[in-house]
Amino acid sequence: MNSKLTLAEQETIILWDNELDTASIYTHDPRLLRRLAELSAKYPDDCIFEKNGAGKSRFYRVPKKLIAIRTPYSEERRKRQREQALQENYRERFSGNPGDAAGEET
Repeated sequence: MNSKLTLAEQETIILWDNELDTASIYTHDPRLLRRLAELSAKYPDDCIFEKNGAGKSRFYRVPKKLIAIRTPYSEERRKRQREQALQENYRERFSGNPGDAAGEET
C-alpha cells in the first residue's frame, strides 16, 4: 500500500499564539524543511527543531520576527534589484581586494 501524500496533503501550518514570542511551524515542504534545518544548525537557540511528524514532515519553533508577509515585487522593482545585484557582483569580482576569491580572477 502506497501512503505517499499528494501535493495538496503536503501542507505547511504556522501556529501563531499571541501570548508567545515564537510561532510553531509544521511542514512537509522540502525547501522550507531545508531552510529551517540550516537556520536550526546556525541559530540553535532561535530556530528550534521540536520533533518529527508523519512521513518527512517536521515541527520547528521560531521567533515570530522571522515570519513576514510582504507586498509582491513589481516587475520594475525586480528588474532594478537584479541590475543592482549584477553591478555589485561585477564590482566585487573585479575590485582586486586581497582575500576575495572572486577578485583573484584575471
